[in-house]
Amino acid sequence: MRILQSLLVCATLCTAVATAAEQSLPPLHDGGTVAGPGEFRHDGELKISGKVALSHLTLNLHGPIVVDAGATLELTDVHLLVSDPPDRPNGTSGLRCLGPAVIKVKNSTTEPVGTAHPMWLLKGKLEVANFQTKNAEFHLDHAEARIDRLKIFELEVSHESQVTANGLDLVFLSTHTSDDDHLQISDIPVQTSFSKNVAFGSGARADLRDTKIELFLVYVHGQSKVSLSRIGKAQLAMFPQCRGKMHLPKGMLGTEEQPVQVPASGESDCPFQFSLNKVNVDTWDVYADGQADLTFDQSRIDELVLRDNAKIRVTNSEILADWLGVSGDAQLNVEDSTVG
Repeated sequence: MRILQSLLVCATLCTAVATAAEQSLPPLHDGGTVAGPGEFRHDGELKISGKVALSHLTLNLHGPIVVDAGATLELTDVHLLVSDPPDRPNGTSGLRCLGPAVIKVKNSTTEPVGTAHPMWLLKGKLEVANFQTKNAEFHLDHAEARIDRLKIFELEVSHESQVTANGLDLVFLSTHTSDDDHLQISDIPVQTSFSKNVAFGSGARADLRDTKIELFLVYVHGQSKVSLSRIGKAQLAMFPQCRGKMHLPKGMLGTEEQPVQVPASGESDCPFQFSLNKVNVDTWDVYADGQADLTFDQSRIDELVLRDNAKIRVTNSEILADWLGVSGDAQLNVEDSTVG
């Protein structure tokens, strides 16, 4: 009888503890602070207006964080567990600034649940002091960022963003050009720490110290010209709306005396160009739309997305199909190639 009573008491206490362990995140108001310790949950959109601070807690997030222009969000010793709601696109439960805002993160972590892939679209000011994440991305757009010790899947520096960073641990370091850039980037090693001032695409700049990456990723837009030299490992992306044919090779490409040009001269009317000098190219990404009409031969393509009236033919190639999509009236024809 005493054993049964003890078990009943234990079950009651355990239920109480489990109930207390996770509670709904209270409404967040201007000037409000939620401080732990404790485990909180929020479903749906988490709206940040005014100045809000979270500290010393775990937050199970099931939806996006939306930060108003002019708002401030401070996270101190916060462990984010991020889940995408069912039947919603990958990356739904990220963070998006509706305009210039202030985001401060200190001694915090982010961990995805299931297939979640948190993406933070940041504008304004970003201050990071030790933020360790898994399968997450930061995309900087007209942002002023001061970063110390950030581990993240991808950091994009674009659109006039200015970055001072120390202790970056990245899989992808990426940038988008403007529609008419003349970009020159050199001496980016992989899997070894480096320090360098870099002029990125679309007017962005970064002072990187003690930075380690696995892949350097450049997205070329419009009629931009991108010259790369001595890049340890690169993934290169394009948004063609042109006609002709193209060869997207892999491996160590080009020399100082004879850089590899993609597209090759005379093979298409594409206005953009990559010039590669000792660049170790891993894969290419193609996002074709408009009236694009292109043939890719003997190419290694990772992501291939067609929209509008784009017509793409792929022959004698490898399509990894990390992301493969066709929409609108687009047409894709694959011959003598491997997919997936």
